[in-house]
Amino acid sequence: MKVTLVHDSFLCVGGGERVAAQLADLFRDAPIYVGAQRAEALPSSIRGRELRSTFAQPLVDRGMPLTALAGLLPAAFGRLDLAAADVVVSSSASFAHHVRPPTSAVHLCYCHTPPGFLWEPDDYFHGRPADRLILSPALAILRRLDCAAARRVDLYVANSEHIAARIRRVYGREATVVYPPVDTLACRPSTERSERFLVVSRLRNHKRIDLAIEAANRYGLGLDVIGEGPELASLRRLAGPTVRFLGPLSDEAVRGAMARAVGVVVPARQDFGMTLVEAQASGRPPIALGVGGATEIVRDGVTGFLFTEPTPESLATAMARAADQPLNADALVGSAARFSVAVFRAAITGLVAAAADRRVESIEGTLDRADRQEGPDRAA
Repeated sequence: MKVTLVHDSFLCVGGGERVAAQLADLFRDAPIYVGAQRAEALPSSIRGRELRSTFAQPLVDRGMPLTALAGLLPAAFGRLDLAAADVVVSSSASFAHHVRPPTSAVHLCYCHTPPGFLWEPDDYFHGRPADRLILSPALAILRRLDCAAARRVDLYVANSEHIAARIRRVYGREATVVYPPVDTLACRPSTERSERFLVVSRLRNHKRIDLAIEAANRYGLGLDVIGEGPELASLRRLAGPTVRFLGPLSDEAVRGAMARAVGVVVPARQDFGMTLVEAQASGRPPIALGVGGATEIVRDGVTGFLFTEPTPESLATAMARAADQPLNADALVGSAARFSVAVFRAAITGLVAAAADRRVESIEGTLDRADRQEGPDRAA
């Protein structure tokens, strides 16, 4: 069976890109299609592979943000030539699932989330009501196109029960849950302590890094922020003397910082939360808002700490608990093991094999029907 992979883009390094990299490593002969790419953002498992981009690539090369091309991306993915595919596996948080495989192929979509800017605008446009108002007509059109694309997917795979429920609510489709792969074996607990809390995130408005900074400011908590993004300047202006910005760091440096931190803070609602798992695998407690995917990873007071309200006060209370209430490192590492790469690869391999079987059964059924229809004519 010829497997073809499709991913939204490789323009930054995030959770979705890590999943796509694992899919590429699992299906090493599969062609890979993307909305757009940058060489410096390609995971190591993909470098050297041939990636085929949509017609948005030249515009991105000229400096246009891919988000500004959202109106074109449904057509861009829909025009990709996937005629050689037997099974298409799309990795989608925006428009990759808009591909149009041949009718003989089966389309399995690993859905990180239905596009947040379309279906969760309150969170995505937090602090930017004017942008939401201006874009409202375009968003309505894109929602209709997104629902149409969802109806063409043969099998949805969600990255959490939380996202499976969102897929059911938004698209009216059921989804199988396969948690994302986290390289838990690369993480190592440490007895060293930095006496500081840690944030590891892209610095975007909806990630709510401002909550962590305000909590650190008000209560004099040491906080290190690893990552880069468009909100860096505004977050620097907000930060007090106990907050440090460390910029983007290597995976090894991030894992070391996690293993030494008092706790790893994830302030925004998570669709899943790979950073939470990495913290656990490093033997340190994650501190997360107690909604969404975090509730599937963290057992409050046992494998991390949850806060109930998206406010600096609620977050600071959870951070204080993490500082005063040491957790068992073995319990943390054991929790993380549920989300290992091996578990993910086994589940996806089984689903793709089942999709291939489903395709064969569909083709055989079509041939049987054709034979039955043609039988009388031949006999005549």
